[in-house]
Amino acid sequence: MKMWNIRKVIVTLFLAGLLGFGSTVPRLVAADALQYTLKDLEEAAQSLDQYRNQWVVVNFWATWCGPCIREIPELMAFAKRYPEQVQVLGIAFEKTPVDEIRAFVAEFGVSYPVFLIGNQPLLPMEPLKGLPSTFLVSPSGQVVHSHVGPVTEDELVGWLAQYANGSQTEG
Repeated sequence: MKMWNIRKVIVTLFLAGLLGFGSTVPRLVAADALQYTLKDLEEAAQSLDQYRNQWVVVNFWATWCGPCIREIPELMAFAKRYPEQVQVLGIAFEKTPVDEIRAFVAEFGVSYPVFLIGNQPLLPMEPLKGLPSTFLVSPSGQVVHSHVGPVTEDELVGWLAQYANGSQTEG
């Protein structure tokens, strides 16, 4: 009977440590979504950290993705509506030659910065669940909302109002 009680205490202490109740277990910190450096369409390295201290919409897309193409005007309209508060960033999630991506961006008149996906996953946004994928990133670099599928300007406005004013995070 005493052996069972000792095991119970050991298991309880072990689980408490795993769940963060122990004082020596470090707390998990949310990954910083702006900690990355990616190449722009001129193939120059650009740090996403330059967009810190403002809201950032990160949109993963591809030239072959119909829904991605249809949402481009919505993203541009949103960027134009909130030029001082929000920066929209596009990340071409494909290994297409940069000349082709550059031509695509010019043809569609994309008015926000576009970057090329690198070789390392952009945590916490990747792995993606589909394209397009859009993330709202707080001024401190934390992802507060994510969405798979095309977005509209009105949805983006709603997310910004919800999270910038209420500052609640997606759980």
